[in-house]
Amino acid sequence: MGKESFRFAIIVCDRAAEVCPRIFPFALQTLVWPFEDPALVEGPHRAQLMKFRQVRDQIEARLREWLDNDLA
Repeated sequence: MGKESFRFAIIVCDRAAEVCPRIFPFALQTLVWPFEDPALVEGPHRAQLMKFRQVRDQIEARLREWLDNDLA
């Protein structure tokens, strides 16, 4: 991965942001968009699935907002 250059690296997990380095040599800019980690949800499979879908939708909404506003 270090051989390819990317314009943006987007970190979407609070826990990953805590343990990952803040500087990514392959990215010109690093964005941190914290979302809950759906893998940490305990309970029945249905509750876990609902949380994954909720976070997926939040990431999609944030990405669409960013593309519409920040890159325009």
